Amino acid sequence: MSNEKRLPTFTVSRKIRFGHVDPAGIVYYPHYFDMFNGAVEDFFDDCVGASFQAMRAEFRVVTPLRNIEADFIAPSRIGDKLDLALTLLKVGRTSLRILIDGSVNGSPRLAAKLAIVFVSADDGRAVEPPPPVLTRLKELAAN
Repeated sequence: MSNEKRLPTFTVSRKIRFGHVDPAGIVYYPHYFDMFNGAVEDFFDDCVGASFQAMRAEFRVVTPLRNIEADFIAPSRIGDKLDLALTLLKVGRTSLRILIDGSVNGSPRLAAKLAIVFVSADDGRAVEPPPPVLTRLKELAAN
């Protein structure tokens, strides 16, 4: 999916539950998109120190997904522990590029590239990240 080889910035695990799977017993792919968003939300909260709620309340900034590209390599099944390794690839003027690699016990299951935009909650226009958020993102991207 990506030629950029860097260590993950953040990793989170998700247990695959009954509600995630389809009648074939594998994760129904739209559920991955919710897991991606959850991993990004956890990344902001745990690593950046700026929860989605705080950014909206304090800075009037939200972070919608602009683009996603996903490759599904192998199925994940109920009971699997899916590790989602998030790598911060690029911090742009108003956006981020993130890679998420999913695996179960080291076996690749998926790879997704996300483009996230910082947007004014008031008028919906793209804006620069709040200064403390931008500083922390640049620190994380440099690692």
